Amino acid sequence: MNSRANSRALVTGASSGLGEQFSHLFAADGIDLAITSSPRSAARIEELAGVLRTRYGVGVQTISVDLATPGSAAELYGEVVAKGSIDYLVNNAAFGIVGIPLQQYPPGELARMVQVNVASLAELTEACVRDMVARGSGKILNVSSISGYVVPHGVECGYAASKAFVVSFSECLAQDLKGTGVTCTHLAPGPTRTEFFDTAGLSDIRRLEPMMMDAETVARAGYAAMMAGKPACIPGVVNKLMRTTMRFAPSRNFTAWASGLAVRR
Repeated sequence: MNSRANSRALVTGASSGLGEQFSHLFAADGIDLAITSSPRSAARIEELAGVLRTRYGVGVQTISVDLATPGSAAELYGEVVAKGSIDYLVNNAAFGIVGIPLQQYPPGELARMVQVNVASLAELTEACVRDMVARGSGKILNVSSISGYVVPHGVECGYAASKAFVVSFSECLAQDLKGTGVTCTHLAPGPTRTEFFDTAGLSDIRRLEPMMMDAETVARAGYAAMMAGKPACIPGVVNKLMRTTMRFAPSRNFTAWASGLAVRR
């Protein structure tokens, strides 16, 4: 019998990309799921749920929620726990604005991005952690980004800063949770073949192609790290090298210029 049977995972932003891959990994291990998407992707998440139920025989709850709305994380948490406890939490939902300086952002989009990438992630984590610690078991995976290590990041101000929060928050939480039976891992991928760049407004990503990794490869690395209780996972040799070299960059101006080259519109 699979030792992970009779457990349940919540995966946010599951309609495509990494979230979809995480959902398949949990289901393949016999873990029931609650999967979320924004309302605009409701049809896609229902389609994914059907595939997961048929292929793996797991239970799947679907929730369409706009995590850019204040208070939505608490509503999501309540809806999920009403049908059972959360043993695994994957905070994958996020979006970015890249390739332009902050002063050119569409009005209101920075606030929406911070709400999704920072506030909703933190609120959902806090709610789940309390339950997990009370039970003495549970695992959390927060999807950060290699951009969270790059300071200052050229033409990626809001997104890079939001992911720097996820890195710091997750690393600190991993320490807080020592001895509780609960672990927190953050996954810091570099450019990944998902819909992220289309959503972020960067359609020409040819300059990023040498760094690109497949979503399945990245998700498997993060999933394995979470299950092993590791505090961090940086998949790919190039991304590990980038994190290391950023510590020795000759100047802030150079860091901003170099990091912005590949994503500048």
